[in-house]
Amino acid sequence: MPEKAYPVNQLNISAKQRHLSKLTQIFKCYGDIDAKYFKKFYQLDCKNPFLETLSRLPMPDDVCDVFNGSVNGKALYSKISSDFKSFTNKINKNDIELMSKSCPACHHVQIINKQLYLVQQKSPSYETRSRSSKMLLKEVVDTFENIPDLEMFLDLLNLNELNGVKFNVPIFGLTKSTERLSQYFHSDGIILMPCFSFWSWPEPRLGRWRNKLETVPQIAEKIQFQERTNSVFWRGAPTGERQWFSMLSKKNQSILDIEFIQWSNVNIIMLNYAGSYKTIEEHCQYKYLLHQEGYSYSSRLKYLLLCRSVVIFAQFNGWEEYWYPLLEHKDNIVIFKDNGNETTFYNLLQYLFDNQKKAESIGKKGQELVQTYLNEQAVICYMRNLLIEYSKLFNYTPTVHSMAIKIDDFILSSNP
Repeated sequence: MPEKAYPVNQLNISAKQRHLSKLTQIFKCYGDIDAKYFKKFYQLDCKNPFLETLSRLPMPDDVCDVFNGSVNGKALYSKISSDFKSFTNKINKNDIELMSKSCPACHHVQIINKQLYLVQQKSPSYETRSRSSKMLLKEVVDTFENIPDLEMFLDLLNLNELNGVKFNVPIFGLTKSTERLSQYFHSDGIILMPCFSFWSWPEPRLGRWRNKLETVPQIAEKIQFQERTNSVFWRGAPTGERQWFSMLSKKNQSILDIEFIQWSNVNIIMLNYAGSYKTIEEHCQYKYLLHQEGYSYSSRLKYLLLCRSVVIFAQFNGWEEYWYPLLEHKDNIVIFKDNGNETTFYNLLQYLFDNQKKAESIGKKGQELVQTYLNEQAVICYMRNLLIEYSKLFNYTPTVHSMAIKIDDFILSSNP
């Protein structure tokens, strides 16, 4: 797998490259007259600075190479290699059957002859996350024709309950933590895949990630950093270890605007918390945005980073998503791990208050990180590379399961 990374500041194009790009260009901006003839993957939002530059570049042999993010020498695709490092044994048919019985909460997926199949079984599904994850997989298979035959298991819950057991077959999950080994599935047994929200998250009225990636930066651009409210803002459910910040806020409301909202239907929330509820776009009115883990991870982080505000990530239990290696303290985010230490937290805030240019730079780089390496094309490429690497573990050729249905039939069904 290629490990070469293309940092955004290295994508400046010369006149010669512009000429060459006319011969090798495979991307089109939305507004281009012939864009509609291209697959969705190759249609770019050219209001995104990185994608606009990309639309004019000659492409490498593998189009996905340009999405291999690198921050301070840490390449995004290297996460794939590290996740698979603990899987050295080949996977046989018996391994698949054992995993199917051992993880009833998992969604069994097959890719065979460039077709996506879903094995019908009673797997739990919270809201629309299962459907969104499968739609993301469909986009990968529809875009790239080089996905080898394989079958895999997706655990789409925030936590799984296999009690620290590791199998010969990896489970593809949304998050994991090396700090919570004793309670949940062994972290070495989980391969991190893109969160369901990278496709769609309709319940909190966020909808398609691709759309938010376009609209939130436009809102953020209209609000200068100096004009934003000079306080730390957060709203969310009282889950996990979030109580400490709430108590801290009550003692210093002038700089901490932190409140709990009992999560339910968005319409009910807007009615019951009319003066407190804020849309993601309205978060951009604040200089500082707090991000907290819940029972496990919280998928809100990438949305907050789009605001170009300083995001303070309270990472107390080490939950991570696949792209977290690109997060760099005081470069594109501020990471706070000292749970319960008021002095450390206030010193961190004072540093930001006293260094406004640095704070503004952190917010800018956080937004650039998301626009560059978490755009839909980049997410699809990561998932493609993940599948290709996983397929190398198989020592047999999968066949279509007797209970499997094609993804198109699934879309038309009411199954989660």
